[in-house]
Amino acid sequence: MNRVRLATEAEIESIKETTDLEAGACLVYALDTQKGVPLAVRRLCTEIDPMVVPSEFGTKLKSLFIRDLETLLWSQGVVSYYFNVDANDTEWQEYVKHWGAEQVSAIPMLRFKRTL
Repeated sequence: MNRVRLATEAEIESIKETTDLEAGACLVYALDTQKGVPLAVRRLCTEIDPMVVPSEFGTKLKSLFIRDLETLLWSQGVVSYYFNVDANDTEWQEYVKHWGAEQVSAIPMLRFKRTL
């Protein structure tokens, strides 16, 4: 039975175009099989999720809250963070893109958590 191993530089290069690999924050694993080599990215990151705001909060109040969170994170040396946006909330999606957030998933995905 093959064991999971660290990916080679060539394997990592092969996914750089379609994968958000932040230097020093990711490990890429690989498994040799007869049907190809699957790759998996382990990301050590800062994440703001969930962000729970009152229903009365509009875009302006949400953005002020985010600004304060980003100031706190920046003061702690964080250089980037991840967050989720409801796939149906197109107004908020456009707003976060406007202030420089980059969408890293190409399609809406369901998020799961598994406790080991």
